[in-house]
Amino acid sequence: MIPEETKKLFLDKFSSIGNDKFYKFLLNYAVNRIITGEEETPKTKSKAKIVGVSPEMELMDYYEKFLFLYRKEGEEAYLEVAKLFRKAGHEVYRIMIKKNITKKNDRFLNVVE
Repeated sequence: MIPEETKKLFLDKFSSIGNDKFYKFLLNYAVNRIITGEEETPKTKSKAKIVGVSPEMELMDYYEKFLFLYRKEGEEAYLEVAKLFRKAGHEVYRIMIKKNITKKNDRFLNVVE
């Protein structure tokens, strides 16, 4: 469940700036987490470690929580916020796959090869 202050923070941000800017806010947050959370391994020179929950998984967790709130309370704002979290989560996942920061995950949309 989402803490009340976190839910209020996201809903206030969403209602004050709108869909597009909220989506860009989520992308910016996640990309900054990727940049600051990467550690370059000396042997392979690849960036792979992110401390804590990875940004794309964090966004998807919020998606599920807001979708649950929408189903429970029926407020449309929860559904809109949930959709934006999911959209941002998939975009961040695609960025991370391209940069070889994460492995393929069945929870996300993947290109058929």
